[in-house]
Amino acid sequence: MEAKNLIGARIRELRKDRNMTLRELADDLGIPFTTLGNYERGDRQPDFQFILDISKYFGVSMNFLTRTDGVTSYEDYKVVSYSEDITEMLNKANPEVRKKILDIHDQLFLITCEHTISQPNNNELEILENLLHSITKMKQGFGIGIKKGGFSPSTKFELAKSYLKEKEEIDKYFNQLFEIYIERSVK
Repeated sequence: MEAKNLIGARIRELRKDRNMTLRELADDLGIPFTTLGNYERGDRQPDFQFILDISKYFGVSMNFLTRTDGVTSYEDYKVVSYSEDITEMLNKANPEVRKKILDIHDQLFLITCEHTISQPNNNELEILENLLHSITKMKQGFGIGIKKGGFSPSTKFELAKSYLKEKEEIDKYFNQLFEIYIERSVK
């Protein structure tokens, strides 16, 4: 991709991923749609503040908008960026934590291989994604409201309700996975 129009192409990709028109995005950003069109076509180069604004709007790094190292899409950027971030974090982790994270990573790698090599079971992937979301929600729920002296009785009650709701979801996802795995093993 030509460096001159890299930023414009990335903006267009992000806009189209959200199914937005040029005018809708320009309105949201508070700029004329003709200016945005000029940026996307590479007829004009945006200033630093606009690049900062667009990165905040789409929740992407400025690095993604300006990077010229062969990353051609936001998905590619996330793969490269996550890989770099994980490597950096693992290098900083103590050996015991690193081993546990690598064990989890091995399991995710096996799931990834299974779904990229063979015909993917999107239902299974969706269930795994939902399962991880529920576990994360549960974990975050227990982190909210932590204060010196512990939880109040009403907060403990709310946490128990939240836990039971998420546990119900997690159980449902495990049952769905069990059905998929049983069906697969019987074939």
